[in-house]
Amino acid sequence: MTPKPRDVVDVINQMLEVIPISQTLLINELQIYKESIWNKAPEVRKTRNCFLPVQNLLSRHILFIDEDWKLEVLHIFNLN
Repeated sequence: MTPKPRDVVDVINQMLEVIPISQTLLINELQIYKESIWNKAPEVRKTRNCFLPVQNLLSRHILFIDEDWKLEVLHIFNLN
């Protein structure tokens, strides 16, 4: 069975609930990206082109999985 495609905005919102407030740069960059795609069609927000920038943001800010919230963010991004 093929998994149902996810909307990148929903995934970002779930990650923002887990990321600690102290990670202001990561939070701000995710919010800025989310706001930049507000006018994209829902079916476009489920494509690889919308997920790649989020992947790049996460890879810049999460270098090591050394805290629980980082593992949770990884799970949300990869599995949901």
